[in-house]
Amino acid sequence: MFLRRPGGQAQFSTQHAERQPLREVQRWIAEHPDGDLSVDALADRCALSPRHFARAFAAEVGVTPGRYVDGVRLETARRQLEDTDDAIEKIARSSGYGTPESMRPPFVRALAVPPTEYRHRFRTHRPGEN
Repeated sequence: MFLRRPGGQAQFSTQHAERQPLREVQRWIAEHPDGDLSVDALADRCALSPRHFARAFAAEVGVTPGRYVDGVRLETARRQLEDTDDAIEKIARSSGYGTPESMRPPFVRALAVPPTEYRHRFRTHRPGEN
């Protein structure tokens, strides 16, 4: 039986920053969703003040740094739920949520289903499959 993804979910799509330091921060976020991704920490990576970083990032990327980080974390967790057999606890940690309880509200808000239900519906990798 084919199940469609929940209606109303937005595809996480933003533009890439034009300035190299901001593009590097976007790459860093994608590679380290479980890291310290606070505005202060990301601004330090660009050698900018937090206020200037937040303004420049939003102007070039189209969303605030916080929303961008939220989107990357959600997309990271979503892909892991679809493509791996990793425990929900491991996925929550590696995607930056820390705990399954912290991961649940963003999933329900964005995808209208909790992580376990999302995995049940959309998993592409099954144990024993080649």
